[in-house]
Amino acid sequence: MSSHHQKTRLQQFRERLSVGVKGRSASGSVSTGRMMMRVLQVCLLVFILAVVIAWYFLLGPSNREHGSFFNRQANAVWAPHTWSEDPHSVEEIREFVEKMAAGGVKYVFLHVGPIEADGTIPGARYRALPEFLKVARTYGDRVKYLAWMGQIRGKLPLQELQVRREVVRTARVFVEELGMDGIHYDIEPIVDGDTDFLYVLEDTKKALGAGNLSRDKKILSVALPEMIPDYVFAVVRRVLDLKSYLSSEYYLKVAERSDQIAVMTYENSIHSGWIYQYFLKHEVIWLTQLLQDYKGILLIGLPTYDTKTPSFDPKAENIYFGLKGMIEGLNSWRSHVDPFEGVALYGSWTTDAEEWKTMERLFLKRL
Repeated sequence: MSSHHQKTRLQQFRERLSVGVKGRSASGSVSTGRMMMRVLQVCLLVFILAVVIAWYFLLGPSNREHGSFFNRQANAVWAPHTWSEDPHSVEEIREFVEKMAAGGVKYVFLHVGPIEADGTIPGARYRALPEFLKVARTYGDRVKYLAWMGQIRGKLPLQELQVRREVVRTARVFVEELGMDGIHYDIEPIVDGDTDFLYVLEDTKKALGAGNLSRDKKILSVALPEMIPDYVFAVVRRVLDLKSYLSSEYYLKVAERSDQIAVMTYENSIHSGWIYQYFLKHEVIWLTQLLQDYKGILLIGLPTYDTKTPSFDPKAENIYFGLKGMIEGLNSWRSHVDPFEGVALYGSWTTDAEEWKTMERLFLKRL
């Protein structure tokens, strides 16, 4: 074979080899490109899904009903101790009752005195109560007057059986002897897992027959701090001391043992109105989801006082932003409106004419 033929064959071999390498290189490039495209598609889908989920939970779809759509004329107020202990004229009592009626108030939490360390309340603290109830009911029998029994939790040793028995016995005095329509416990702060307080609720409900369907049903009402859902609570409590908030598990235990929960949605150290509004929206969503099996159990407590403290800024946490957030929460598709009963104002003595107008404009009726 001539050298010419050998060079030709060698040249052909090199060309085939070159073509093969280029072919494999091109094929590899195509495969890598396809893989990168798939990765980008998956990342895009994950991003879109994350955006949708974030939108749903942070903003979410909602209706646009006016606040009056949710108004059941079943609102509440905390009322000062003076009505229980100090004599008042018929005219003063009539004005109070008429103002409550105008505000769609159905429940008045009438302060009857702080609970003593032994579980009692001295009779002198509520000496004017019988006359107040007699006169008030002549001007309207729709309002339910509940004995507001309060105390600082640390001053009330509920771990002692005798103290718990005295608390329940005192509650029966207000309902059975004085004719009040129920009991409103406001013992603060209740911390998550406080079983002694649950025992008080159990015994009180049994003693009053609360929860029955009779016409003269006695109401067992409870003031509680806000609730944080378990999926949030489990994370946040690792870095914060959440003594002012309760878990969903504890809320359900209280709901099983009471007829009404007034959630105190204030004193959260919030200094921006829109943040308070946003917080109220989601608190309402969380609570109505949690309590969806308890019709009419929930009152949303809003502040009307103006005393600024490190934990309370009245320019942010007030009736205007509170009502706006509450109504947004009730409009959310994630909410269940059945548990919602009304608004509870703290308190009747701090709610001025402008705040009543705000209540009327945003919630009581469409203007």
